[in-house]
Amino acid sequence: MYKIIALSIAAAMASTAVNAEVTISGSIRTAFEYSNPDNVGTTSKTAKNDGSSKTQLVDQGSRIRFSGKDKLDFGGELVWVLENRFYVGDPYQKTSGAVWGSRDTYVGYKGDFGFGRFGKMDNAYKAAYKNIAPTIEGSINDTSSYMGTSQMLRRVGSRDGQVVYYETPNFNGFGAHGSWSIGDQTAAYDAHTYQLAAFWSNSMFNVGAAYSLSKDQTSDYKSSKISLKPASNGADVSSYMIGANAKYMDFGLGLTYENLTRDDGKKSRDQDSFAVAASYKLDKFNFLVTYVNVGDVDTLADSGGDQLSLGATYNLSKKSRIYATYTMLNNDKHASFTTESGYTVNNGQSVDLFSVGVRTDF
Repeated sequence: MYKIIALSIAAAMASTAVNAEVTISGSIRTAFEYSNPDNVGTTSKTAKNDGSSKTQLVDQGSRIRFSGKDKLDFGGELVWVLENRFYVGDPYQKTSGAVWGSRDTYVGYKGDFGFGRFGKMDNAYKAAYKNIAPTIEGSINDTSSYMGTSQMLRRVGSRDGQVVYYETPNFNGFGAHGSWSIGDQTAAYDAHTYQLAAFWSNSMFNVGAAYSLSKDQTSDYKSSKISLKPASNGADVSSYMIGANAKYMDFGLGLTYENLTRDDGKKSRDQDSFAVAASYKLDKFNFLVTYVNVGDVDTLADSGGDQLSLGATYNLSKKSRIYATYTMLNNDKHASFTTESGYTVNNGQSVDLFSVGVRTDF
């Protein structure tokens, strides 16, 4: 009986393989992270960090991806992706979010006109950034990362649950991405988010811009984290960034400026940030240094900060590498920016973060 079942499964898989291409890929990424914070805010009743230095094993973005495509009779391909998060070291207790389909999970059509898809995925503000400033976008790991809703750059770039996405074909280096993130809808508000990005690149240069508008939504201007919530009375959160990148031989240089506006329907408050990064490749070594600065929110003094990240990787093979990073993160009195690994800080608290880790792709 078991042999019959096994043969049936094998036959079904063989039949599927004939008609469609399925690929399993992914990445295992983990590191030892040492954190050394100062004592600002540690005596508060609402303190999130007690100021203790810690050494922890912290996952850096491990994932497994199932993807497939089917050539259609009338041309083009039906494309699907199912990507899942898992953790090799989880001190920040993120495992509860590592459900089936926790990362990009979508279906779409790719043809001469471009690539359209819908499902759960990164919005265009996030996904297109690698075409604008790849040196900055290529942060070595989560512990040293500066991009995300709790970080200092690309602050409204996120993975949303209901996304309609389109990217154009490449026209002599020119390209554009657009996305619509479907939000809550009631009689009081219609909380959708729209993103658009355009860029140009060749073998040496990249340049581009991205824009995001979250209608009928708000985010607390006293919080460093961008957390969108539905709202009425004309509230919205908008952001734009412009960037450029140059690559010459083994050197890379990236620049980005970003402006974020929180409008609660009564008052509009802006906050600016900028980033610069330089990279260098030497044999099997890669070096990256990045500096990011965030200014104050309008009407809220001492709400900015800055971050310096240094890192080096050594390639063990085409798919495996080891690395070391150092990050100096400084928060002003009313700021609580952090890195992407999950480390939490109090308002005004600064921290030094060191990591040594490994990454292997498959």
